[in-house]
Amino acid sequence: MVDVALSAQQLVKFYGGRRGRQVVHALNDVSVVLERGKTLGVVGESGSGKSTLARLLVGLEAPTSGSLEIDGESIHMSERGDHRALARKIQLVFQDPFSSLDPRLTVERALREVLHVHKLHAEHESERISQLLAMVGLTKRFATRFPHELSGGQAQRVAIARALAVEPEVIVLDEPTSALDVSVRAEIINLLIRIQDELKLSYIFVSHDLSMVRHISDDIAVMYLGRVVEAGRYDQVFETPLHPYTIALAAAIPVPDPEHERSRTSAPVSAILQVEHVTQGCPYAPRCPLVEPYCREVAPTLQEKADGHFVSCHVALRASR
Repeated sequence: MVDVALSAQQLVKFYGGRRGRQVVHALNDVSVVLERGKTLGVVGESGSGKSTLARLLVGLEAPTSGSLEIDGESIHMSERGDHRALARKIQLVFQDPFSSLDPRLTVERALREVLHVHKLHAEHESERISQLLAMVGLTKRFATRFPHELSGGQAQRVAIARALAVEPEVIVLDEPTSALDVSVRAEIINLLIRIQDELKLSYIFVSHDLSMVRHISDDIAVMYLGRVVEAGRYDQVFETPLHPYTIALAAAIPVPDPEHERSRTSAPVSAILQVEHVTQGCPYAPRCPLVEPYCREVAPTLQEKADGHFVSCHVALRASR
């Protein structure tokens, strides 16, 4: 039996629609399941709905409709009274650590404030702060520093320590390495893996970089225009991608020997074109190299193609059945 840490079902998020403004479908019937102690990678290009999903999961925004369960307990995300209880269970690490840290607070005060708000370790705050810094690979001397005195990697470590301060069960990582130097990214990824092993945490790792996601994720969900178009174990999605969009993303990953490695892909990188607004049929149809007339008439649904490998594509579902 699968031990589920987080389950989000049929999340929908619309923006606009007032004073004649066009309605933006940021999320359209998105469902994800995160196993306890595992990492779910959520990938897709800018505008696919990844960050919107992250904000809904941690309670920063309320969904238009849908449900969320953490550790088997239903969270009513539209009710403000549930916010603090939700924060204890799930935390968010932002893409830019400097914008998420208060420039007026030292590292110690930032961590102490979290402990005060959630009434944690009241009698041993200083000791707990030292433990949190050590956990993310920082010494005590960083406690007196302000954010502007930190490097990008150090600031992100502080942001991770702040998320760990409330002892969450799930951490949502929204592009946690994209604002960092390439040389620092591997250090942060290795740190996250070590912390996950030590604390038995569950991660949702949001990124546009498939090559980065593959190093930390157990499962993958590929998003396009507010929908999950492919999902499965990381080896299924990377080794045998089914959706043309996933194939195009995989083809864009830099490899040492492009002629050898990319021979398995059937969709060129040029398949990624200008996004068009689609009101009928498959949203990916205007960009798809495999599009058929039926694709422009009926929108596909996410269905299981193989054992645990789901795809939302008429052509992929019909092939080799």
